[in-house]
Amino acid sequence: MILLLLALACSGDDAPVTAAPVPSGVADPAPNAGAAVTAPAAVAMPTVWTTQNIAQLVPVAPTRRTTVARPIPAAPKYDAVLQTLGTLVETWAGDPDNPWAIAHGLLARGTSFRLVDEREAVPHLFTAYAEPRPVGAHTLLGFPRSLGDVRVEPHTDLLLKNLGEIGVPPDATYPTRAGTVPVADLYRYTLLKTFLVPAKNQSSYEGPNDMPWGLQALAQWAPPGELQWIAEDGTPMDLDFLASFTVAVLTKESGFLFEAMQRGQGFTRQGQPLFSYSCGGAHLLQGASYAVARGYGTPKDRKAIEAQVPLMFYRLPIELAVYDDALKQNPKHKIRLLVQRMKFLGHFLETMGKMEAMGLYVPDEKQAQALEGAAQNLVLTVEALTKAGTFDNMETLRTKDEQLFLDVIGDACHAVRGLELELGRGTIAW
Repeated sequence: MILLLLALACSGDDAPVTAAPVPSGVADPAPNAGAAVTAPAAVAMPTVWTTQNIAQLVPVAPTRRTTVARPIPAAPKYDAVLQTLGTLVETWAGDPDNPWAIAHGLLARGTSFRLVDEREAVPHLFTAYAEPRPVGAHTLLGFPRSLGDVRVEPHTDLLLKNLGEIGVPPDATYPTRAGTVPVADLYRYTLLKTFLVPAKNQSSYEGPNDMPWGLQALAQWAPPGELQWIAEDGTPMDLDFLASFTVAVLTKESGFLFEAMQRGQGFTRQGQPLFSYSCGGAHLLQGASYAVARGYGTPKDRKAIEAQVPLMFYRLPIELAVYDDALKQNPKHKIRLLVQRMKFLGHFLETMGKMEAMGLYVPDEKQAQALEGAAQNLVLTVEALTKAGTFDNMETLRTKDEQLFLDVIGDACHAVRGLELELGRGTIAW
């Protein structure tokens, strides 16, 4: 059985400027007498993007690209795991007919990722799956959630988020079925289709679990200054508002964990809302963290995100113990539970690596030990999956349980991304 190796984390408007009163008995200075009187500078109002002016929006890629402040020490065992998972990624994530898997392969391998037939992955996504989307007088670009039985973008804006994260420039152009188009048109369409009206329970998203990818996608290429738009349906929108709403959802759904941590108690997974979010809420935290690190939301939102750091380290040993107990009690489900363990550890390393690289925290000694323990546990998990023949029998797994097959691919990609971030080899552009 796997050993546990862990060591035991609205700003208001400025006050209006008023002129000082003139003392009694002193006349106002005559024109041109003394110092020149200049009119106050006009305050530039942010551009509000609409279906009329959207073609003028120029997405801007972030210029900061950083690594973690305190990487875990390198070791041959990490290189071995990266090689094992890397082979899996290159063999199975490059299926030309599986755009969801390709999106994850890009996350693990970056812009150089190629399909199994050696074609470049990024151009293929646009050629095979991008669709023209009419918006007002413009024709922009989008990806469907699915094409028949093929998952293209099961999470809204997953592809745009991953393309931006790996460094595809917004001014790049790719051939599509409607001709060669700039990636910027995908950003423009994403902006105009995005709306959220919580009071009416109306949104372009299927629900809060669908939001994190879109939030990061909009934040990572936002032009300087405030980002405001009128959505295609007429809803006024603001990226600060979208970020704050996502942080509020994350904080609310994490409430039971904060309470348990403050009481110094553990917790059990009993269908609490947070655990119904993708990957235990990891993507919710990643999307909210990215937007806040980029300066969106409020100072209160940043504090709320920083408060998630000790919570994540509190969760780590407890949730690992859950998987280890389940492995002891359910040996017949060993593969499925090991894959879930890899999912948890990979997403933990990825989330904490991104937050650290974006300056949202610097690990203290205990946290640094926990991060190294998480990496060591990932090694043990991958070794156990390898010993069980999981990676050598992927086609059989696909026939028996397609969802588990997809989990292995996606979670391997996140594990590669997370481990490389924590080793100081991966970067995040923000």
